Amino acid sequence: MASSTIMHGRREGQKREYNDVQVSVIPEGYDQRDVTVIQPADWNRIQNSLAHYNKEEARLKALHEEREALHNMSKEMVQHWGNTIEGQRIKKLQARKIREEKEEEERVKIDIEEAKLQAQKRKEAIERAKTQQYYQTDRVKTFHGALLLTEVMKEREAQINMKKSNLDAEKIRDEHLLRLQRRQLEEAIRQDQKRALQRYNQTRDVAGFQLLQIKDNVEEAHRARQSDLKEGKNVKQQVEMYQAAKAAIEEKRRQEKRDLMEDHQNQLSKREELRKEELKRQEQEDEEIRQFANAKKKMSKMRKEKETELFNVFQEHTERMRKKLHDQMVQKVDNEDERIAKALAEREKQREEEERAKQEGSLKEKAAIHQHRVSTMTAKERKAKEDKLRDEEILKRRVESDKLFHAKQEQKRLEKLKEAKQLKNFQLTQVGDRQVRETEIRKEDLLIDAKNDKTMEEEERQFQEYAAMVIQNAKVRDRNPYPLIKAAQDGPGGGRGPKFDGKNGLRPSFLVCDGTGVQLPNYATATTSGHHTRIYGDPGKSRKRLGFTW
Repeated sequence: MASSTIMHGRREGQKREYNDVQVSVIPEGYDQRDVTVIQPADWNRIQNSLAHYNKEEARLKALHEEREALHNMSKEMVQHWGNTIEGQRIKKLQARKIREEKEEEERVKIDIEEAKLQAQKRKEAIERAKTQQYYQTDRVKTFHGALLLTEVMKEREAQINMKKSNLDAEKIRDEHLLRLQRRQLEEAIRQDQKRALQRYNQTRDVAGFQLLQIKDNVEEAHRARQSDLKEGKNVKQQVEMYQAAKAAIEEKRRQEKRDLMEDHQNQLSKREELRKEELKRQEQEDEEIRQFANAKKKMSKMRKEKETELFNVFQEHTERMRKKLHDQMVQKVDNEDERIAKALAEREKQREEEERAKQEGSLKEKAAIHQHRVSTMTAKERKAKEDKLRDEEILKRRVESDKLFHAKQEQKRLEKLKEAKQLKNFQLTQVGDRQVRETEIRKEDLLIDAKNDKTMEEEERQFQEYAAMVIQNAKVRDRNPYPLIKAAQDGPGGGRGPKFDGKNGLRPSFLVCDGTGVQLPNYATATTSGHHTRIYGDPGKSRKRLGFTW
């Protein structure tokens, strides 16, 4: 009802409750017939529905909260009891946790100590590696080579002095050795004569023994020759026997092959004879079939002639019977004529009925054939219509598929165009980013060059300190310091060229223009001014290749 209204406290009406019954106070000007009165249960249901309040759900929720509170209270009460299984389990877990924490603290301490030890080892290894790496640089290796050269030169000087000091001792030793050699020579001559006499006696004894051995060897050779001849004869006989056995085996194999070939030829000939016999038998069967067909035709012809003859005999017999019956009927009374006429009429009627049944069967068969033809033509026309509809549906689907394909192709083209535009924008962005990146890389390269310059200066300072210490030590040890001074000259690079002031004193290497790759030396004359050498121009800022340019 459109004019129905529920009066409550939010509007002009006032609501009062008397014994769970709601009474709506109707303001003046309203007709009581336009007011709907609602029962308290319905009113509460509507209010709960509007406020999304479910009394049963609230009751279950309150019950669940109460049970949770009781459960938590129970847990709070029993969690400190030590005489229960759960309390003992909790105590064991706490003790285990404390024990594991202590073990973990011990392990952490051990790990910290191990980490410190490993860090110290790594530090020492890094220092060793840095030292070895520093010793492996070209300048340090060259300087150490020069140090080795100073040691070699010192050793050579010591050897020369030793050689000079040993000359007099060698002269005295040579004289002593000469006298000793003369006495040994005389003693050796006497010993040689004595040994010659012993050798002569031994040679004579050996010659007699060798003659006996020669005779024994000749006899042994003769016996061995006889044994070899006998063994050769036995071997020859065995070879001949082997050749004969081998020839017999070969002959047997050839005979088996010949027998196998003959057997194969016999089988082929037998197969050919069987094929000929099969063809002959097939021709005989065909001949018998032809004879049977001819006999069957002849018998059919004879059967027809016999049937014709029998029919003629039957016709003659029938004619005689008819004639006889006619004679008898002439002799009989008129009732017999009527009976015979009635029998003939019944036979004629039966014949007509049979003819009529045959005609009706033929008509029914023709009608069935016609009906079948009509149904076949109808089915064919229906199938043609269905095929036409199906072809039209297929054509329609193909047209829709083509339209969809063209739409997809157009969408792909637009997507490709969009992707090409995005790629172009991305490439432009990349070009800008690359320019910015190249600028940053150039700045980084400049910073790296500056750091490298500082590093080279620091390395040069450390090297000069190390070289000065080594040169001073060489002088103290009375070594020739010239190779060390030459190897420790200012400027890194290891080259023989002049030092570049604009490149942190770098000494380049100037190579010859042939395939040898030999480095050109740097000669300094007495007329040069400056610290060590004088350079014309500013090769440090030149962009051309260092060296000769012709």
